[in-house]
Amino acid sequence: MKKLLLLIAILLPLTAVAARPAKRAARAEVASIISEFRHYDGVEVVKLGWLATSLVKGLARHADSDDADMRQLLQLIHGLRGVTVIDYDDAEPAVRDRMNRKIGHALRNCELLMEARGDGNAMQLFGVVDDARGTVRDLVLHTPDSNALICLSGTLSLDAVGKIMAE
Repeated sequence: MKKLLLLIAILLPLTAVAARPAKRAARAEVASIISEFRHYDGVEVVKLGWLATSLVKGLARHADSDDADMRQLLQLIHGLRGVTVIDYDDAEPAVRDRMNRKIGHALRNCELLMEARGDGNAMQLFGVVDDARGTVRDLVLHTPDSNALICLSGTLSLDAVGKIMAE
């Protein structure tokens, strides 16, 4: 009986940790929202897939390598696989509100890395952090007040992201 109680006492905290919802990337939900709203008037979507992103990285590598900003950019985009930018500021107010609600719902279980407020605007930065590798995966920047969303697919260096956010 004592062994059973001891076993339960040991396993109980582990079950609480396992029951906690895991932080995750919202790539599928955000892609679904983009597909749903991309044809609405006033919604602009720019998507760079793997090939276009590889071309941009190649061009950046051939640019002036003595420039510190360029080296920092190269370090940042090294593991990048795709970029999607959505601007829905010119959409009707009802469409903007629905998009903000859906995006907020899709990002609710994601790890909020940073939130900044200034001049009446809020900016939220989400992603999946891997502390062991020092990277963040699937970075999402959402500014609901400006009606914009930027999704960076792939892995980014936490050091490079921190340096850029500090500037």
